[in-house]
Amino acid sequence: METFALDLGRSWGVRLVGRNPLVRNTDRLETFAYVLTVIILLIAIPVAGTLATATREARTAVYEREASSRHETTAVATADARLHAGANSQTFDVSARWSADDGQHVDTVDVPDMVRRGDRFTIWVDDRGRDVGAPSPPSRAAKEAVGWAVLSWASVAALTALALRGLHCRLRRIRYIEWDRDLRSLVNGGGRSVE
Repeated sequence: METFALDLGRSWGVRLVGRNPLVRNTDRLETFAYVLTVIILLIAIPVAGTLATATREARTAVYEREASSRHETTAVATADARLHAGANSQTFDVSARWSADDGQHVDTVDVPDMVRRGDRFTIWVDDRGRDVGAPSPPSRAAKEAVGWAVLSWASVAALTALALRGLHCRLRRIRYIEWDRDLRSLVNGGGRSVE
C-alpha cells in the first residue's frame, strides 16, 4: 500500500527561512506576506467579535430607551387616508387626532392600511406625544452586531487580499525582469558551460 504525506508546514518554512539557493528573495517575501495575511485574518476574528459585542450592547441600550419612552395610544382619523403609490410599494398617511399626557395632538401619521374619517387606530408616541413609530425589537441589536462583525472581518480580508494580489503582481514583474537579465547574460556568453 502506498502512502502520501503532504507537509505544508515544512515547505512554507523552508521557503521562508531555508538556505536553498533556488529559492529567490522574492519567493521568501511572498511567503512571508502569505503568513502575515493568515496571522492578520486570525487576529481580525476576535477584533470583529469585540466589535460585535460593543455594537450589540450599544444598540440594545438604544432600543431599551426607545421601548421605555414610547407607548401606544389610540388615534382618530380626521379625514380619509391618502394613498402614496411607489414603483414597488404603497403607503398611506392620514390626518389624525390623539390624546397624550400634555394634551391633544393633531398631525399627519403613516398607517399600514386604508382608514376612513372617524376610524380608530393605534399609533406609537413618545413622552411629548409626538408620533414616532413602534420601537425597534431588541432582537434587532443582535442582527446588527453580527452584520457589523461580518462586514468588518470581510473588509479586513478584502484589503489584505488586495494588498497580497498587488504584491504578487509586483513580485512576478521582478521575477520576469530577473529572468530576462539572466537569459541575456546566458546568450551573451556570460553563462557557464560544462565541457
